[in-house]
Amino acid sequence: MVDAVPAATGGRSLPCHRGDPDLWFADSPAALERAKALCADCPVRSWCLDAALERAEPWGVWGGEIFDQGAVIARKRGRGRPRKNPAADGV
Repeated sequence: MVDAVPAATGGRSLPCHRGDPDLWFADSPAALERAKALCADCPVRSWCLDAALERAEPWGVWGGEIFDQGAVIARKRGRGRPRKNPAADGV
């Protein structure tokens, strides 16, 4: 979430300042995708992303991107092992 917001907000409240702040740091991939979607129209999105990269944020959604262990990732996988594909029959 953004504490020192630039004046470019135009008086609008930012998505990260409304609702549940835990959404931006959720474990669930679906919740993180919701947070990313809320960032889409944010007036300070690029500033937020740049600031998070500069601070080397370890995790959370910043500027519409998911950070995990200090790196931007496209998607967060769910917990546990991925399912194995069923074996093909008829060979």
